[in-house]
Amino acid sequence: MTPQQKLEEHYETLTPELQRAAELSLHNMKDLIALSMRAFATRIGVKPATLLRLAQRLGYVGWGEFKAAVIQELGLNIETHQARAEKLVDKGSTASLYQEVFDAHAANLSHTEAENPQAMEQAVDVLDAAEHVYVCGFRASYSVAYTLFYIYRLFNKNVSLIDGQASNYEIFTRELTPKDVVLMIGFAPYSRESLDVLGAARQAGSKIVALTDSPLSPLAKHAASTLYFSAHSPSFFPSVVSAMGIAECLLAMLVAKHGDRAVQKIASAERFLLDSGAWVKPVR
Repeated sequence: MTPQQKLEEHYETLTPELQRAAELSLHNMKDLIALSMRAFATRIGVKPATLLRLAQRLGYVGWGEFKAAVIQELGLNIETHQARAEKLVDKGSTASLYQEVFDAHAANLSHTEAENPQAMEQAVDVLDAAEHVYVCGFRASYSVAYTLFYIYRLFNKNVSLIDGQASNYEIFTRELTPKDVVLMIGFAPYSRESLDVLGAARQAGSKIVALTDSPLSPLAKHAASTLYFSAHSPSFFPSVVSAMGIAECLLAMLVAKHGDRAVQKIASAERFLLDSGAWVKPVR
């Protein structure tokens, strides 16, 4: 269970003093990570002893262990993929790994669901008001970006995928305007290309909707709306299961927002794909 999940689970049982410390900790994660316990306590206006009691109440030995767990939750640990792969090998047995992976998927989805209800509504409104939407995700985030683009295009022709083929992203970024939205997907370690597109979007005055893993993500820093997903995995590489889940939810809510216009466009696209043979009808 992540620190945030523990905070949410135990919140009602905390004293008012610890509840306040919990709320301030959640809303000031960047300072929590960067500062010592005493400096962070001063910054948010509580006593250091209160932070220590909060950490212990959540089952941690002390503040240091809680802080390390927060860093791990936000994907900011410096453990390499190689080191994580070596841990898998060192286990020597895969008997429990199957269940661990699916337990992690379930926990990630549950955490992502709880994190985003209000932000989801905001993201839908921002995207719905865009003159053109550019979807962007590189490397491991590309699968999520392409899913968003492919399904979004079924009911909105004003959607483009910045795919980076032949380093072509400037073809799209030079056309950005303040009326456009760039829908960016990324998690730590963040792709250089994503940061380049982010800079171009900011320079053009385009709005940014980010699907990312942490409040400290560079994609979240300047976003008009941010949807957070959890990428934890017992495997050596971060999981994109909850990123795909939040993407599918976003698409469903956009269709609901568009109403009959979306239904008509989906029907037209579906008819074309079947008639052209692009989609093969199942044999009965």
